[in-house]
Amino acid sequence: MSKVAWQFATVKSIKQETPHVKTFTLRLPSWTPHRAGQHYDLRLTAEGGYQAERSYSIASPPEQTGEIALTVELVEDGEVSGYLF
Repeated sequence: MSKVAWQFATVKSIKQETPHVKTFTLRLPSWTPHRAGQHYDLRLTAEGGYQAERSYSIASPPEQTGEIALTVELVEDGEVSGYLF
């Protein structure tokens, strides 16, 4: 598979799985089917322009169209997971 271009996602829902785990369902403007085991890179940009990026495995089934689910575990002192929690 070829590399997918960066795109802005819309958060459809957030499910609190445990006190330290959340699943984010994201709508993508240009959804591309995926295979089991693939991942997405999530990039957050602060107001000052600082960026942090992490890779997350796709938690939704390949047949789910138009959106993906990413399950994130809170990491102590984590740059990205700390922001998401």
